[in-house]
Amino acid sequence: MIRFHKVRFRNFGSFGNNGTEIHLDRHKTTLVSGMNGHGKSFALLDSITFALFGKPFRKINIPQLVNSINEKDCYVEVHFSVGEDDYVVHRGVKPKVFEIYKNKELIDQNAKAKDYQKMLEENILKMNYKSFTQVVILGSSSFVPFMQLSAADRREVIEDVLDIQVFSDMNTVLKTRVSLKKEEIKDLETRAELLKSKISMLESHIASLKEQDDSKVSSLTEELELTESTIESYEKNVDALLEEQSDLINKTGKVDKVKSDLSKYENMRKIIQQTHDKNVKKIEDMEKMDQCPTCTQSVPEVVKTELINKFETKREELSNGLDDIATQIQEKNEALDELREYSARAKEVHDQIVKKRSEVESSKKYSTKLRKEIADIQKKTSETDQTENATTLKKYKKEMADTRDEKVQLKEDAVLLGAVGNLLKDTGIKSKIIRHYLPVMNKLINKYLTDMGFFAQFTLDENFNETIKSRHRDQFSYMSFSEGEKMRIDLALLLAWREIARLKNSANTNLLILDEVFDSSLDTVGTDEFLKLMSVLSANTNVFVISHKSDQLVDKFDNQITFVKKGNFSKLTG
Repeated sequence: MIRFHKVRFRNFGSFGNNGTEIHLDRHKTTLVSGMNGHGKSFALLDSITFALFGKPFRKINIPQLVNSINEKDCYVEVHFSVGEDDYVVHRGVKPKVFEIYKNKELIDQNAKAKDYQKMLEENILKMNYKSFTQVVILGSSSFVPFMQLSAADRREVIEDVLDIQVFSDMNTVLKTRVSLKKEEIKDLETRAELLKSKISMLESHIASLKEQDDSKVSSLTEELELTESTIESYEKNVDALLEEQSDLINKTGKVDKVKSDLSKYENMRKIIQQTHDKNVKKIEDMEKMDQCPTCTQSVPEVVKTELINKFETKREELSNGLDDIATQIQEKNEALDELREYSARAKEVHDQIVKKRSEVESSKKYSTKLRKEIADIQKKTSETDQTENATTLKKYKKEMADTRDEKVQLKEDAVLLGAVGNLLKDTGIKSKIIRHYLPVMNKLINKYLTDMGFFAQFTLDENFNETIKSRHRDQFSYMSFSEGEKMRIDLALLLAWREIARLKNSANTNLLILDEVFDSSLDTVGTDEFLKLMSVLSANTNVFVISHKSDQLVDKFDNQITFVKKGNFSKLTG
């Protein structure tokens, strides 16, 4: 059983941001009063259906549910329990909200919104919008009574009440499986055609296979010979480069000695140059000297000339030595430059050797690959090719036979599924169950009609078409009655569905909302009779009656709530 506890909302319709809460299970009967436009329908009809099904009870567009003054934060939540589990459904507009809580934990929202809604209706409520409005709500101007529904919609309501929608779901799944079986059969037929083509092409393949292999071997052999010739050429180049490299290494091995000699000559030139410069200074000093710097005696010209000649001779020797050393340094630098060129060439030769060796290695790998390809082709060709292809042909024929057998099995499965599908159709198991419950339904409907002072024999058939007979008229239809008589029939049907749902524990709920059923459609007698019915309803039933006749009805109810308009917003009192 679904037991509704309360509904809460804010910025919903004519209600503002302060929030409104209505308890749905505290009183057996509650009279809901208020002037037109004060929010009665918003509070009880539209709020609950919007929260549960994402659309209001009345024909109102979703954006119009948002309070026109605050223009945002429209929010509704409904609290209910199913068995021992407590649920809260949150739904809002601006921002958009749709959440389902089970025992205070949010149910996974990974699914699409439509699947989330489907889960709520099928797994929790066990009711869709149509069923809910047929067992919970009656009397609104936008409400379509059971007798005015299409045959398909009538069946949907009854199936929900009897909890046999599962057979429709099973039939949907079955249709999908049948469709898949048909697709599998088509796939098998396509596979059979493909195998037929393979078998036909196999003999032609065998005939051309050897010719293709011979041609390929010839081509690969030519490529192998060219590759081996290239390898030989590369190896000769490597040998020549290695010889050149050895010669260059020998030559560049003298670099250190030349550098050492050059360093020695540079040092010698530096020493001789210093000695030469000192000697030149002495000559200059001698030419200026008139007396001995030691004894201060006058130096004879002959002695002075002799000394100068002696130093001049030494200067010339030193100058000649510098020239010789300069020549040696130049020769050593020239030799060093030549050795540097050898070293650079040695590097080039080394790089060439590495490159050529890489090319040789790559060519050898390619040669090995070619040899393997040739050997593989020759091996395959040397084997009994006819046996290999005969095996393949045998395999294809076996696949063809297996395909035929599988196709036969699938067709048998399709026939069986079709038979099961016939059982799951509206004319199958569901009709049998409906036929079983029809007498109970008709008995309940007539009981409630009698209790409301409507003395006629009302009967629904398997297609949910009515037959109505009375003592005064042989036979007539629902549409031939007055609005008040129609309302009694609608009430009797609603109460019958609720009782069946209670017995089946399917769409069973504590909540019953009657919208203005007493205001115009029920006469005084009908009103009194229905009020008697309310008194004997199940103790688990909570009835809310929306009416403008509060002054006439208030003493008939356990509780009264009133909606008033203060300023631009609706308020709940009582």
